[in-house]
Amino acid sequence: MAHKKRMLGMLGFVGAGVLALSLAGCSGAADNADSGSDGGSDSELTTVGFVAVGPEGGWRNANEQAIKDAFSEDAGFDLKYAPAASPTDQKSQLDAFATFVNDEVDVILLTATEASGWDDSLKLAEEAEIPVILLDRGVDSSDDLYVTRIAPDNVKVAGSVGDWAVETFPEGANYYTLEGVPGLSVVNERNEGFDAAIEGHDGWNKIGAQTANWTADEGKSVIETVLKENPDLQFIFAQNDEMGIGAAAAVTAAGLVPGTDVKIATIDGTTPALEALAAGDLSFVAQYNPFFGDLAVDAVNDTLAGETVEKTIVVPGETFDSPEAGQAAIDAGKGF
Repeated sequence: MAHKKRMLGMLGFVGAGVLALSLAGCSGAADNADSGSDGGSDSELTTVGFVAVGPEGGWRNANEQAIKDAFSEDAGFDLKYAPAASPTDQKSQLDAFATFVNDEVDVILLTATEASGWDDSLKLAEEAEIPVILLDRGVDSSDDLYVTRIAPDNVKVAGSVGDWAVETFPEGANYYTLEGVPGLSVVNERNEGFDAAIEGHDGWNKIGAQTANWTADEGKSVIETVLKENPDLQFIFAQNDEMGIGAAAAVTAAGLVPGTDVKIATIDGTTPALEALAAGDLSFVAQYNPFFGDLAVDAVNDTLAGETVEKTIVVPGETFDSPEAGQAAIDAGKGF
C-alpha cells in the first residue's frame, strides 16, 4: 500500500455502513470502481473510499464519472464507490464513511449531502490517520479535519452571473432565485456571490427565492406560480441548469418568450443548457467545471507522499453569454 495501515479501535456506528456499501456494489458502480481483486486487495494499489452523492443530475453524473475514471486501476488505485441512498440522505453517507475508516482505506474522498454533521466522522478519520479530501461541496467543520477542498469557486461563478445581470439590466430588474437543496454550502455560496455582485446597484428588486431541489420539474412548477403572481418578472437566476431549463418551460407556458420577456441565467454548463442557450431559451450559462479528477489524483498522491497541499484547490471554468457562444461551446465539446 502507498499509505501505512492503521490499527483501529471499536467503531460504534459502522454496521449500517457495511450494508450501504454492499448495496452500492450492486448499483452499477462496480464497472468503474471494481476492487481489482479476487477476494483480496492488491497490495500495489492505493485504496480510496469515495463517499459520493450518486445520481443527481447532469453535473453530478459527469463529476462522479470523472472521479471514477481518474482513480482507475491503471492509475494505481482501488476505488470504493459509495453513493448516498438518495441525494439528500446524509445517514447513508455517514455509515459509508465509518465503514471506510473501519476498513482502513488509505484516503477518503467526500462529497457531502449536507454541510453540517461531519465533525464526529472527520475526527474518526483523523484518529485513524486517514486523510480526507473534500470534492465539490464544503462542510461546516474545522479545516484542520480535512486536507483540502477541490471545487470550482461557487462565489466567483455566481458572481459572474451577477456581473452579467448588472450589465444586462443597467437600471435593475425584478428577479427571482431558484435555489438548490437547502443547507448545502453550494447554495449559500451561490447566493453570496450573486448578491455581492448586484449589491450597491439601484433598481434590483428580489421578488423571492425558493428551492426547486435542482430539478427541471420543480423549477417549472415554482416559476409557473411566480409568474401568475408577478407578471412583471424580468430575470430568473437559477442555481443550476436543470432548474433554469424548467423555468424556461414555465415562461413559454405563460405565453412569454424566454430570453426576451424574461431572461434566465444558470450555473453548470451541461449540454442541454448550452443547447437551450444556443436556441435563445437561456440567456447566460456559467460553467461549473465537473472535470477535476486529475486534480483529485494529484492531491491524493501528494498527501500520501507527505507533501504540502493547498487547503483550497480551485477548478477553473468559463462563461457563455449568447446563442453563438452556446453553439461554439457545443461544437468544442464543452458540455456534458
